[in-house]
Amino acid sequence: MRLASLLEPAAPVAGVLSTWDAGEWEFAVQDVAEILSDRHTPLLRTDRAAVLELATVFGVSAKAASALRWCPDLEADDEWWREIEGSPRASAVAGELSLEIAPGHALHGIKLTPWLECGACDDVLVRLDDESARTGRARYQVAVVHLAWSRQPEPPPWPSAVIFDQALDALDRLESCFHVAPEADAPVAD
Repeated sequence: MRLASLLEPAAPVAGVLSTWDAGEWEFAVQDVAEILSDRHTPLLRTDRAAVLELATVFGVSAKAASALRWCPDLEADDEWWREIEGSPRASAVAGELSLEIAPGHALHGIKLTPWLECGACDDVLVRLDDESARTGRARYQVAVVHLAWSRQPEPPPWPSAVIFDQALDALDRLESCFHVAPEADAPVAD
């Protein structure tokens, strides 16, 4: 399976190939899409098309298409959202979040990990790192936060934030940034 070469390290590859060899092809294709999605693996259009073609053949096209939305297109000129987790930029965003989010804000006191940043506005996607999610007992929640970059506490409900129970639910909000201008003076709550 050529697409397995996109997966690193070897453990996920072994699992996908084992599922494939067992004749559970739809699960193997779905696993490939989910692993690529979880890692935000940048894909060439030909690789994306190959995964989606296999997914269609095995009846999991909707699940694969939904998962692959998180994989950047290596050939696109308009990738507005970029991954920042673990980078120096993420540290700067985390510092600003800790300054702006004051007591009384829905996100105050929650450990936030900056994950994605918009290249066209001041929105960031952050992961809410609670104990249940870290130990695998619950899914991570995410929030889209519109920072002011004021370097000071903002009066709640600022900075505006929308909290989502699943990362995929946030994707539509992220994409809408480029279709409708965000209203500058109206915060959004969860």
